[in-house]
Amino acid sequence: MAGPQLEIVKFGVYVFFPVGVMLYFGGPQFYDSYVKGIKFWPDYNTTYKPPTTSKEVRDALEKMKSEREDRWIKAMKAKKEQQEEK
Repeated sequence: MAGPQLEIVKFGVYVFFPVGVMLYFGGPQFYDSYVKGIKFWPDYNTTYKPPTTSKEVRDALEKMKSEREDRWIKAMKAKKEQQEEK
């Protein structure tokens, strides 16, 4: 075996490598250079705003139902056309 000196070196690597990585990636220079410019969150005005009143909920539900019905009718028409082609 290599002896206690190797164990001391391994211990040093195990302790100081994570500390060094934390100091490098957690430093303000790294943040300013690489992280600050990334636009992570979408713009508030473009995000979905759920309905808040009962009238808005009913309107949204009616809209979803009509869209689902339109998709279903379109799918049935496409299916009917495929059967007529055969």
